[in-house]
Formats: sequence, structure tokens, C-alpha cells
Amino acid sequence: MRIGIMGAGNVGRTLGEAWANAGHEVRFGSREPSGEASGTHAQVAAWADVVVFAVPGTVTAEVAQALGTTLDGKTVIDPSNRVGAATLNSVAEISAAAPGARVHRAFSTVGWEVMADPVFGDQRADLFYCGPEDDRDTLGTLIADVGFRAVWLGGPEEVETVDGLARAWFALALRRRMGRHVALRLLSE
Repeated sequence: MRIGIMGAGNVGRTLGEAWANAGHEVRFGSREPSGEASGTHAQVAAWADVVVFAVPGTVTAEVAQALGTTLDGKTVIDPSNRVGAATLNSVAEISAAAPGARVHRAFSTVGWEVMADPVFGDQRADLFYCGPEDDRDTLGTLIADVGFRAVWLGGPEEVETVDGLARAWFALALRRRMGRHVALRLLSE
């Protein structure tokens, strides 16, 4: 797959490296391309099959608005958390800017350190996500390619469920001082 990552910070670089190692083509977009960026947000989004908003959560809506219908028909991932805002995700804003995009909430329930190393002993961490059912296999593949076990929680209506797990991660990792290399695992019989 051709994956365009908006932003080249810790999350973007970590996911990009994992996907490149799994054989995907990866490019980074930036407002002002330099260094790791392959082009502007618009250039990279137009090229990509999958677009990842690895920009600060506070600017995700602005970037999505600028890209608009360039995102239509594409798989779009919102991993960013708007810490301190009433809503952690930007799914509604991305969907409004690009009504023809398949928007998923994923990679928001762990820190980038876990994305870089999702294995704890002999156990893989779970990555909980939601998004359109007809595109869930695409996300499941991308999640597995990073090294997680993918757990689909349902369609876009489950975005607050995913965000609840993100809040649990923040509570454990930061407020309970377990450290940023902590993840969740679903057990069932």
C-alpha cells in the first residue's frame, strides 16, 4: 500500500518505519516540506491510498479541512489525541471535510514507544480501533504490520469506546506512573 503520513514526529516516524519494513511505500507530508518530508500534505495525500494524521490533535481538523475531497475514497487514520479537549479524536472533523473518506480511529490507545515495540515478553499488545466495517481488513493488516494484534471494536459509532481506552492508557502510563511502555490486552475464551 502507499501510505501518506501527515507529520514526521514520534508517531509518524515510528509507524512509517514499521510499515516501510513491512514492504509498504511510505511518504511524509508537511506544511513546509524539508528534511524527512516527501512533499506537502496535499501532494502526499493525493499520492497515497492510506492517509495518517500524525500531526498534533489540535491541528488535525485544520489539515483535514485543507485536504478536503483529496481524501475521498481513501482509508484515513486518526491516531492523534486532543489532550485536554472535550473530545480526544478528530473523526467528525475529518469526516466532514472529506465525506467520501473511510475514517478510522486507531493507534490512539498507546504511546509511540509501544508502537516501536508492541511485544511484552511473548505477548503482543492489542491495538483497539474502530471504523467502517467494509475497510476493517485494511486497518487490521496495517495494525498487524506494526506488530500488534488488531481488535476491531465496531464502526465509527464506537469512537468514544476507543477514546475511553486511550483515557485508560493515559491514566495508567502517566497518572499512575507505570511508564509509557504500557499497553492493553483483551483476553477471552
